[in-house]
Amino acid sequence: MRLLSLARAAWQAEGLYLRRSGRAYAIQAGFGAVAAIFGIMLLVMLHIAGFAALLPDQGPVWAALIIAFADLVLLAIFVMLARKPRRDPVAEEALALRKAAMRQMGDTATQALILAPLLRSQTLKKGAIGAAITAAVVGFFNRR
Repeated sequence: MRLLSLARAAWQAEGLYLRRSGRAYAIQAGFGAVAAIFGIMLLVMLHIAGFAALLPDQGPVWAALIIAFADLVLLAIFVMLARKPRRDPVAEEALALRKAAMRQMGDTATQALILAPLLRSQTLKKGAIGAAITAAVVGFFNRR
């Protein structure tokens, strides 16, 4: 019974973690997409206006280089904003709960595997040998 409740808790914590993390990534991607659209529209208009303003004084080559440098600065700003991850304490707590439940579930299953030969055997000696062998095998696989 405890094994099933631990598995259910781990499953629910995993679902909550995935929903919260997925939602945060979707919101971040949406903001990045909207920023990219407005950034492209802004850059097009700034290119046209900047090129028109710089053309009489600088000439076409220098006007294009000045606008390209401004593009580089804006690109760096938007990349910094898009890369900043947001911390979700609920998702982190759900992940910790899932890990704890999985660890407890593994401990409970190990205990059940070790005690099963003792409960099934007709004599204490055969049960103790079976439990020792099972404990050695389970311990070997848990260390890997």
